[in-house]
Amino acid sequence: MSWVAGDQTTTQTPELLGDIIEHRRTLYKNHCRADDVTLSFAYMTEESAANAVSERDIRGVICSVSSVVYPIALSANTFDAGFNWYIAFPSNSSPPIDVVAWGKAIRVRE
Repeated sequence: MSWVAGDQTTTQTPELLGDIIEHRRTLYKNHCRADDVTLSFAYMTEESAANAVSERDIRGVICSVSSVVYPIALSANTFDAGFNWYIAFPSNSSPPIDVVAWGKAIRVRE
């Protein structure tokens, strides 16, 4: 059975968004029968995120990719530049990627 990306996240509460991403990561890990799954995150516009999820591919999308910056703590510079939507995917992925979670990131308050 293939993995389904699911609906976008819609919360603006950092704790809840972190819990949702962790829950989806655990579901994905169990789905793959893996010992662990490390996530990377791609940040992009809302339209690009929707297209990338649909296509299961971030190639050709203008984005910022990080393996350490979770969407609950996106820098103001990245957020304000319009890269305020995220796609979480397994770090060792190549297209087609399995989208573990996706939605709007939360801007860090400075």
